[in-house]
Amino acid sequence: MKKKKAEKKIEEVKELNWRPDFRDRDSLPDIKTVRTSFFLSALALTLAIMSLMHVGFYEFTIYSASKKIEKGKAEVSAQQGLHAKAIGMNNRFVESERRIDEVNTFVEGQMIGSDLILDVGENLMPGMSLSSVEFKEDRTVLHGYVEASEKTDSLLKEYMELLREVDTIKERYNEITQVSVERQEGTDQMKFHLEALNPEEDAGPRKKT
Repeated sequence: MKKKKAEKKIEEVKELNWRPDFRDRDSLPDIKTVRTSFFLSALALTLAIMSLMHVGFYEFTIYSASKKIEKGKAEVSAQQGLHAKAIGMNNRFVESERRIDEVNTFVEGQMIGSDLILDVGENLMPGMSLSSVEFKEDRTVLHGYVEASEKTDSLLKEYMELLREVDTIKERYNEITQVSVERQEGTDQMKFHLEALNPEEDAGPRKKT
């Protein structure tokens, strides 16, 4: 009994002692205003909120992109009809332009051929005649007849000199050559073949007339 009373008295003395023993940590009061567990909980909550915000923003971005894609597809579908119509009109325009160019080229070729035939015919020497004019890709061939005589060669040479001065010949060809002269049996005629050509150039395709 005495021992218990002594221990109780010691405890009462401790409670009344206003100067705590700092060497005894267990006897010190808990003076922490905020405990570490509170900071851990707050950090975890903050991370959770940030994760939710990130996921939400990502989902919103995907949603917005999907809406834009759907809107773009709708606009494309709406414009497909107009686009097809425009392509059709453009194709018809190109085809019409091509046909007009073909007609113009043909007409120009006909006019050039007609003028050339008239020019070579007007410059024929006495006793000469043309049977045909052949237009090839790179040359024009003159077929005709001349009276057989001692002057046949000189007439042909003089005719070739005249052709070299014809504008429709000079504009297209650089040279006039004599291909052949053949005696026609049973007649007093000789058949000649003359060519107008560009021997030093690769001439482009020309239309035949």
